[in-house]
Amino acid sequence: MTTKQPNNLPTWLEQPNQLTSQPQRHNFLAHNQQHLQHLLARLSQPLPAVQSKRWQLSPSISLLRLGILILLIALTNNTGWLWVLGLLLAGHLLQLSPSQLRRFSRSWLLSTLIALLVVLPSYWLVGPATVLLFGFKTGLILASTQYYRLTTTFQELLSGLKTLHCPNIFIMTLAIAITYLRMLGHYLLQTMMALDMRMVAPAKHPYRLIGTLFGNLFLKSHAYALELYAAMEARGFNGHYVNQPATTNRWHDMLTLTPYLVLVAVFIFGRTYGIN
Repeated sequence: MTTKQPNNLPTWLEQPNQLTSQPQRHNFLAHNQQHLQHLLARLSQPLPAVQSKRWQLSPSISLLRLGILILLIALTNNTGWLWVLGLLLAGHLLQLSPSQLRRFSRSWLLSTLIALLVVLPSYWLVGPATVLLFGFKTGLILASTQYYRLTTTFQELLSGLKTLHCPNIFIMTLAIAITYLRMLGHYLLQTMMALDMRMVAPAKHPYRLIGTLFGNLFLKSHAYALELYAAMEARGFNGHYVNQPATTNRWHDMLTLTPYLVLVAVFIFGRTYGIN
């Protein structure tokens, strides 16, 4: 009886394999996906505006106060005047709750930082004093616009523009642009969430995936434009917006506008006598 020889494994099977990990490439979509989704979620579902506890200002008065404040900040180069306008704006900010004030501070600091990065290169041309002055003025303008955005809804903005007799074509363009941004942002957010649920491995060509996303977004925006035109034509829209009657107290509106009118009068007389 012959004994069976044991089956010897080939040499290449007995040698252990050294697994080499390939260096991962920088994936732009994976690193910035959470930030982009958070931004799109805020764009598609904006936070509600802050309502005043005492009385509700008319949209035209709120828009007029914003315009006067930005105009005064832009025209003056006097540091004392800028401090007075900053204290006036700080008085409005004190009426916000702590959570609303934190929300205002985050958005204002981010926008101011981006603006300062744009203003900073002029340091080598005009010196530090002018850079500090323009940085201060830019921060005040951004703070006033952020406060207006926090306390005013989009419909109130359109109503205020209509009350101030802005052209209907401008109001219509602004309304369509903001509505489109929200719709396209919501569509892009849904597309990214669908890709995230269906993707089991990193994309081999991430930049091609980004191109596909924005290509579909462009086609969807074209389809939205055709649907919107058909809907406006079917409803007989003629480009004119109906101004809704104001329900606020005129006395309260003029009372809140009085400090701004006083500042305008003092600014004009100050310009006449060379104070500003």
